[in-house]
Amino acid sequence: MNKHLLYIFLFLSTIQKFHSQEETTVSALSLPVRNSLKFNRYALNPTFTFVREQNKYISLTNKRQWAQFEGAPETYLFSYSGRFKENIGAGVAVFQQNHGVFTNFGGVLNFAYNAVLDRYSNLTFGLNIGAYQSGINDGKIIVHFENDNALQNIPSSLLLTVNPGINYGTDFFDFGISINNLVSYNISNSKIIEENPEQGIQAHVMYTGYMDSRGFFDESKFTLLARSEFKKDQTVLSGIAMLIVPKGIWGQVGYNTLYGASGGVGFNLSKNIAVEYNYEQSLGDFSALGNAHEISIAYKFKNNERYDYGDEEEERSIFTPSKKKPTKPTNSGKISKEERERLAEEAQARIEERKALAEARAQERLRLAEERKAKVEAAEKARQEEISERARIAAEKVRKAAEDRKRLALEKEMAEAKAKAEAEAEADRLAKEKAEQGRTGREKAEADRLAREKAEADRLAREKTE
Repeated sequence: MNKHLLYIFLFLSTIQKFHSQEETTVSALSLPVRNSLKFNRYALNPTFTFVREQNKYISLTNKRQWAQFEGAPETYLFSYSGRFKENIGAGVAVFQQNHGVFTNFGGVLNFAYNAVLDRYSNLTFGLNIGAYQSGINDGKIIVHFENDNALQNIPSSLLLTVNPGINYGTDFFDFGISINNLVSYNISNSKIIEENPEQGIQAHVMYTGYMDSRGFFDESKFTLLARSEFKKDQTVLSGIAMLIVPKGIWGQVGYNTLYGASGGVGFNLSKNIAVEYNYEQSLGDFSALGNAHEISIAYKFKNNERYDYGDEEEERSIFTPSKKKPTKPTNSGKISKEERERLAEEAQARIEERKALAEARAQERLRLAEERKAKVEAAEKARQEEISERARIAAEKVRKAAEDRKRLALEKEMAEAKAKAEAEAEADRLAKEKAEQGRTGREKAEADRLAREKAEADRLAREKTE
């Protein structure tokens, strides 16, 4: 037993406590209602008071972890939450957590707002704000010595936490993230707590669908949720599967890499009152710590509105009496002709009702298929138009490039012709100048010759005269 208690102490010291800057011991806020997809879903993601919700609930939950040990973690949670308007979900909760001699007492305010993107797409924003007092439960401290009062000297602290989240929902799928303990503020010493092991990012994928069958499971709703929590020192993966039968019964199974496997069952005791029980078994390194028990009692408020993006199936109670009137046998033990005809008419009416329901579902599936086909065709048409536009642009670029090349070639040819013509003209001019220069030289030489001959004749004439 002492060994087991040591395991618990080490485990709690690792994941449930942290120290502020002034070494004031406080317990981190982490509501352990992780195994239910029916009640208190805002503890999984703050948008879940709206997502896939149709009603409002008051619920009281008790979770006892490792129940066989004295002083094991225990949580009491009282909440009022659900869908309030077409685009608003909200909730308020009060809780008490006991971890040995440590205790948390406080409350959580939740608000979720949905923005409709189109007929089958929703974007939901959510926020959880928690305020609680963390400290030592003096009533559980046993002092063996006169000066053994170290725990009694630890002051309590008033803390505030903020947890935002977002969810994107389609016909059947939901994708979302949230940040657990994004801000943890110690109001008592006016400081933000920096080392918080419960701070982390959480992501989820959820699928919600309905069974189309006959018999007990006809029109049953099933939900599959996969989550991953990325904390500072560890990553926790988990998954939950839940099946709700319209007769007022549901069951769920899950697995958490840190806490182990879980299973639970719930019943609608009446149209408004329900009870749920969940069992969790530690596995692996924590198998010696044993199991955990969680029980919830809830009251569902009657809702006269039918919201979009919410459950559409009306759950019955397991104790709801049958509306069929018992047949009264005749004295001979045989059913009268009138009774047989009435029963046949009722059976035929039920068959027609089922047929009409099946046809309505088939029409809805056909409508959804046609809408999806239209979307695909529109997308393909847009893609083809985009391809055609790109081809036109490319062809236009090629045409312009060809025209530019032709224009440049023509300009080059004209420039070469012009240069050739100018060169020929320059050659002709030079030839003419050269020819003119040659003619002028010959005439000058002939004039000089004639001038010399005349001068020589004049000289000879003078000599004769003398």
